[in-house]
Amino acid sequence: MKRVGVLMVALLMPLGGCAEDSPYGEFGPSSSAPAPAATFDADVTVSGTEVQVSYRFANDGDEPLMLINRPGLPAGAGIRYREEAAYVTEDANGGALLSQAIFGFPDTDQTWESIPRVGVTEVPAGGVVEVEVTSVLPLTWFHPFGSDLGTGPMSIPSDVDEVRFCLGVVSSPVPESTTPRTEEDGTRTIGHASAAQHLFCSTPEAL
Repeated sequence: MKRVGVLMVALLMPLGGCAEDSPYGEFGPSSSAPAPAATFDADVTVSGTEVQVSYRFANDGDEPLMLINRPGLPAGAGIRYREEAAYVTEDANGGALLSQAIFGFPDTDQTWESIPRVGVTEVPAGGVVEVEVTSVLPLTWFHPFGSDLGTGPMSIPSDVDEVRFCLGVVSSPVPESTTPRTEEDGTRTIGHASAAQHLFCSTPEAL
């Protein structure tokens, strides 16, 4: 079990780039905005059948913050946005990355008919959010743009030996391109590739 506390730490990374240039993997999310005034604590626990992440996010600033924390899952003929779900991609160091975050367009020749969406949670100044996330072992590739990013089906290597979790946060004022819309179930969502975010991450946990 690992815990990480993050307060006012800025991590500036360019969008896109190859795996060696990105600390979140070639097809992972990117952190391209300064850290807001916030505290992030995460426990990552690996059991025989699943990875469990328990995190607490506190907005320590004077403006609301937007958590990118509800990946869309197929549900019948539609999509349901679940805070207990996480995207699963290969981390830059050869491990696995669980994340709730905005993903940019993959750097491939592949085209998509529409931009996938992700659910968000607004945290007011002084507000606190606590979330439980579960991913079943063995970990299965889960990317908002699908499992074929132009080079054939993607998968998580069977020999990955560690996993960590990252949470995407967008600061106020929220760019117009990131103005959420309300889905039929009441969830507020934004499109991927729509804005800069800061990623708060746990330390790796052995698998």
